This record gives sequence, C-alpha cells and structure tokens, in this order.
Amino acid sequence: MSDTVLSDVSRYYDLLHLWTRYNKGFQRFSGSELHAVHRWLIDSATGEFSPATIHNIILSSGAVGLPRMAIDAGCGYGGTMFALHAKVGGDWHGLTVSRRQRAVGMKLAAERGLGSRITFARESFDVPQARACDFIVGIESLNHSADSARTIANLSRALMPGGRIVIVDDMPEDNVPPAFARDLDDLKKFWRFPVMPSVHQWSALLAAAGCETVETRDLSDLMRPRSEPEISQALDEVHARRRWRDRIGLRRIGEAEVGGLLLERLGRERIIRYTMIVARKRN
Repeated sequence: MSDTVLSDVSRYYDLLHLWTRYNKGFQRFSGSELHAVHRWLIDSATGEFSPATIHNIILSSGAVGLPRMAIDAGCGYGGTMFALHAKVGGDWHGLTVSRRQRAVGMKLAAERGLGSRITFARESFDVPQARACDFIVGIESLNHSADSARTIANLSRALMPGGRIVIVDDMPEDNVPPAFARDLDDLKKFWRFPVMPSVHQWSALLAAAGCETVETRDLSDLMRPRSEPEISQALDEVHARRRWRDRIGLRRIGEAEVGGLLLERLGRERIIRYTMIVARKRN
C-alpha cells in the first residue's frame, strides 16, 4: 500500500470511527457493539441477522483449526480476533491503518486480560511480518490494497506451509455490464478500493503466491438488500445532505454513505458478490 493510499485510508477510517461514536443512527448498523465492522448476514442455523455471522461461517469451514499464531489483515477494533480467539485460542496479531481503531483494540485487549495474546500494529498489509503464522484472515479489508499481488505475496510469505488464508470481501463479476460500470467506479473511489479483484483474480493471485484455493463460497444470499426504489431514494437524501456536510469537513462521511448504497445496489443485482475464499499454503 503506497504512503498516499495509506494516509487517505487512515484518515477515512479515523473519521468514520468518530462519526460512528457520535451518530446513533449510523451506529445502529455499524457492528460497533461487537467491535466488528463487518457486513450483517443471516445465520442459516438461527435466522439471526448480525455482523457476527461471518465468524460462525469461518469456523464452520474448518479453515481456522487451532492456530498457534494468526494474523488479521485489516483487523479494525479486533472483533474478529476476540471472537475467534475465544473459540480456538492461539496468539493473534491485527493490522490496521487507523490510529483510533488500534487504540480502541489495544484498550479492549488489556481490559480483557488478553494484551499478550491479541496485539495490534498500525501498518499496511505489505509490511513483512516478524513472526510466521498458520492462519490469516482478511474480512472486507484487502480491497484497500493498491497492489493486490504484492499484498497477497507478502501475506503468503508469513504463512507456514499448510497454513490457511481466508479472504472475505466484495468481489465484482469479471465482465461488468456497462449500465453498472459508473456505479462500480464510484464505489471504488468512495470506499478507497484501488483495484477490487474478482473471485477469479483473487484465486490467481493466491496461486501465484504459492497458495491453492480449497473453497469458494458465495455469501450474497445471506444479505438483506433494500429494493431499488428504496436505494435510489436513500441516495437522493445522502446527496442532499452532502451539499452542507462537504463544506464543514465531512466529505468522507458522505462518500462512505454513497459507497455503501452503491454496494447495496450492485450486490442486489449480483454485479458484486460477497464471497469467502479459503486457500492453503502449499508445502
């Protein structure tokens, strides 16, 4: 991740942190109560709609096992590390570019007596890791990489032979219909996604880095997108608010909201699929 991209994404998430903290309406759907800023999904077993569902899916895939050392690439406040550590143990190290997210995560770990088991670093995915690991997870984070091949190669180097890497993210179709190309371009711009690989591109990058894909699971049907008229109305309302918000330094908030609505539309139309890829480092 270049210094320019790193700085912009850092400011983006730091501002979203403050907005989530003080805006109750935004907070309701942020997953902040679980310290996990992830997509809300329906749990097929219980019917619950929650940002914790993805943790249950990862556990059910068998990808985690009993890790000795694990890395969360794009850990946010550490919600995934706290949840998975409680189930499978191990030492966990989180990477985030946000100063505020790192500070919150470290405070939570200390309060729970996990400061030596769950650690945080403010750095990009492309920084070589000091410790080898046997599990890596990246949930809605690796799309921020400016060079996906470099990022996957770096993470793979930290992974021990036989170790697993799980990528859960929004992955566009290889051939996007022209009618949706503008929405996709705006989403990438507003959510700081320089590249946004497809499922096939992620698998190819993993293969080039010495990892073989063992499972690909489309999770799109577990979401609850609004109707197109509802999405269009919400976009109009956000654009109206941006006229004054942008002038008082809240441009990134408007961009985040527009990007979220465009993602909802593209997901509804299956132009983008919310997908989990599990890969194994070759021996």
